[in-house]
Amino acid sequence: MVGILAGLSIVVVLYSLIIVQQILLGLIVAVVPWLLYLVVRFILTLERIATALERLATARARESESAGSGSAGDYQRPSESYERGTETEGGVENE
Repeated sequence: MVGILAGLSIVVVLYSLIIVQQILLGLIVAVVPWLLYLVVRFILTLERIATALERLATARARESESAGSGSAGDYQRPSESYERGTETEGGVENE
């Protein structure tokens, strides 16, 4: 597909340069299909990323359900570095 598009672009640019003698028209006609191709590729790539993230979220949800996340021993306290960044009502950081 890319090879056909590249060949067509070269033919259009050469035709516009040699026969019509308007290079800008040829460049516009040659660039528009490439832009459409890139937009389609971008959309398809975003779709693949979204599908992969959905699968990852589903797998993590299944893991947390199978691990029995409701027990009291699973609770983890925030790390010490996290607590240092919080402020008290007076505006002084906890130390």
